Amino acid sequence: MNINIESPSELRRKVTIEVELPEIQRELDKTYNELKRGVVLKGFRPGHAPRQMLERFFGDQVRTEVIDKLVKEYTGKALEENNLKPVVPPEIVTEEADLKKTIKFSATFDLRPQIVVKDYEGLKVPEAPVDVTAKQVEDAIEQLRERAASLKKIDDRKVVKEGDFALASVEAIEDGKPLSSVRPDDRLVEVTKRALAHGVDEALIGAEIGTPSKVAKTYGADYAQKDLAGKTIEWRANVKEIYRREVPALDEDFAKDQGDENLAALRERVKNSLLEHAQHEADARVRQGLLDLVIERNPIDLPESLVAREQSAMESELHKTLEAGGLSHEEAGERVKQNAEEFRTRAEKRARTALISDALADQEKIEVNDEELGNRIAAIVTASGRGRDRAAEFYRDEANREALRQSIRREKALDFILSRAKRDIAPEAKK
Repeated sequence: MNINIESPSELRRKVTIEVELPEIQRELDKTYNELKRGVVLKGFRPGHAPRQMLERFFGDQVRTEVIDKLVKEYTGKALEENNLKPVVPPEIVTEEADLKKTIKFSATFDLRPQIVVKDYEGLKVPEAPVDVTAKQVEDAIEQLRERAASLKKIDDRKVVKEGDFALASVEAIEDGKPLSSVRPDDRLVEVTKRALAHGVDEALIGAEIGTPSKVAKTYGADYAQKDLAGKTIEWRANVKEIYRREVPALDEDFAKDQGDENLAALRERVKNSLLEHAQHEADARVRQGLLDLVIERNPIDLPESLVAREQSAMESELHKTLEAGGLSHEEAGERVKQNAEEFRTRAEKRARTALISDALADQEKIEVNDEELGNRIAAIVTASGRGRDRAAEFYRDEANREALRQSIRREKALDFILSRAKRDIAPEAKK
């Protein structure tokens, strides 16, 4: 193995690696021998197929497998032998891949900067005691009532009103033909502009059970929903049943349904929950404020690849959210581009946070043991509700477990800074 290391910048490295023929031949022989033991070719006993036949039928597959394996193996060796620690996985470019001569490739990456975190002891943090008002408690209880609401069928009225729930089929018609080839099914919908897009609620408001209703809507050429843009659509609705949403009365029975002895106990529990949440948010603000101070006191050079990875992750998340909200792939991509500068700023802050937190954890020998990791995974899975099986499967992957371990380690580093901080009660809180 021949290695050449270039340093385009203080943190940037380009490692060019050339794997020599004997090493390639060794891996080829090993791969074909393993293949021979498991493959069955017509006319040959298991394990006795000649190499020539294996090369004929599986040559491309073996070539790809050998190149991938050697690139991974020798990249790891080169990094370890030269004590190079990439902040993110290297970008691999294969320059030559002739298995009869050599495999030559380059690995380009940024190093994790060497950071000694200073001036993080005894920082002053403003702190105001959290409080919860009676109105906040009542608002939270009202939300509980809303979540406990049920639908009751209306039998004394046949006409749909705004705010009703209707069991109905709705179909879009263009030039006398259905816009979709899928036949509409009856579904329960909330008859409000908030719940029904494109003005579909207008086809339902005033509709009578059993009597088809319709309304025509014309959409501009720049309408966000591309399959409707520039068209006049006739929305046809057929209502089968009407329901109204009933919120339970705020009484002792409601409190008992929520698991409390009475209304007073319900209010006390809700207040304590709100206080706990408010305290959690206050602590989070304090931690972020402390971290901002530490970052300010410890300027560092940011590895470009780390910033790029953070930015890419944020852009991908927004893209998926926009598509889920109804935008086309192209529209979502354009919206993401419009926010590129903001994402860059946020990505840089994320990168600094990660590097400073990791460096502090290294300095203070902060670790996350298997029990702590297991407890956090159990809590995440439990809180996932119906998605708990998917969450459990996600954390069976070792890479995902290690990513979570790293996240917890950074949290502990911030907790460490907080434990060394001096609490400074806000002046208005002292009065």
